Amino acid sequence: MFPVRQNFSSEEIQDWREALKKAIKEAGAESSVHPGMRIAITAGSRGIDHIADYLRFIGECLRSQGAEPFVVPAMGSHGGATASGQILVLKELGISEESVGMPIRASMDTVLVGITPGGLPAYTDRIASEADGIILLNRVKAHTQFRGAYESGLLKMLAIGLGKQRGAECCHRLGLDHMSKNVEDISRFLLGRLPVLFGIGLIENAYDHTMDIVGVPARELPDREPALLERAKRNMPRICVPDMDVLIVDRIGKNFSGSGMDPNVTGRFYSKAVPAVPAAQRITVLGLSNETHGNACGLGVADTTTRRVAEHLDRESMYINSLTSRVAESSRIPMYFETDREAIQAAIMLSGKRDPTQLRMARISNTMQLEQILLSEALLEEAQCQSLQIIGPAEPMRFDRAGNLLTS
Repeated sequence: MFPVRQNFSSEEIQDWREALKKAIKEAGAESSVHPGMRIAITAGSRGIDHIADYLRFIGECLRSQGAEPFVVPAMGSHGGATASGQILVLKELGISEESVGMPIRASMDTVLVGITPGGLPAYTDRIASEADGIILLNRVKAHTQFRGAYESGLLKMLAIGLGKQRGAECCHRLGLDHMSKNVEDISRFLLGRLPVLFGIGLIENAYDHTMDIVGVPARELPDREPALLERAKRNMPRICVPDMDVLIVDRIGKNFSGSGMDPNVTGRFYSKAVPAVPAAQRITVLGLSNETHGNACGLGVADTTTRRVAEHLDRESMYINSLTSRVAESSRIPMYFETDREAIQAAIMLSGKRDPTQLRMARISNTMQLEQILLSEALLEEAQCQSLQIIGPAEPMRFDRAGNLLTS
């Protein structure tokens, strides 16, 4: 396997404080925030660059205007669909009352705000609904299971994140083919009935660093988010090879992607709502991240895995996610083997490649960090991408005595 570096655009903000201060001003905070207002700021379940710092800074700006800010978890059914579980998810992301300098108020209680013109119930977090103002903070990016003008972003944070499990379940009720339209319809309905002040959209480059921070007044959110989404898609990380026989993924987890491993990277989608793309013929998953706490949603698209993955599954968390999203495939368990070596051998065998020297195989740490990856010689020869740079000699995969991969 050759170690290679994928060179993506590295555009990023140089002074996040100045950028965030500007975004808050452009969002209209000077006119919409008043002394004594209790303002809820959303915090999701994804690892986002500087997220705790951003929350703390927003809180400081609001307090400077006399407001009383606090954080509410906005992550649908994640964290096992419990308030304590969602607090734990935030803690794993570095978000605590100490790190953000303000209270975190978590509850799975929701209120029914009303029924949309299309007949969908619109729920929201009870605590947020009782606030004098709501600020939506989230990264805007491509969703892992559906396509549309609205995918993962500020409107999804409002319609699904703040909707908790009940709101997420209602939004998913008609299936993934309707998700983007449901997110739009529910969020437009809620924007007219909840005290949403503005949104702060984060755009990241392929290295997961913030390249832009955009402040959007509440009334402009539906019109402006699609352009933010298109910009985010242009800067997504990818494996710069068209397809392969085998893809080895060292770790999956909810901190990397809502689908454990991002289908936008692997090419494996559960949903027919997303057009098929060239993908790895076989995928093997070797481990779970510590931060995912056994929630291995996304494992179902793998072909092989290891016993240590199977033995550390939190089936309850997985099943809650799958039932809420109506995607049973994400919680399926593939064939699992005692060691990394056996799981990889099985994936190679399943690929049907007879000549090992022609095996087109790649290995990645996870689907979020794709700057340095490993490619087999045959795959490297086929790669037609100027952004690839070989950074070392080819070496065979090395295993310890137990049959598990050595990391260095």
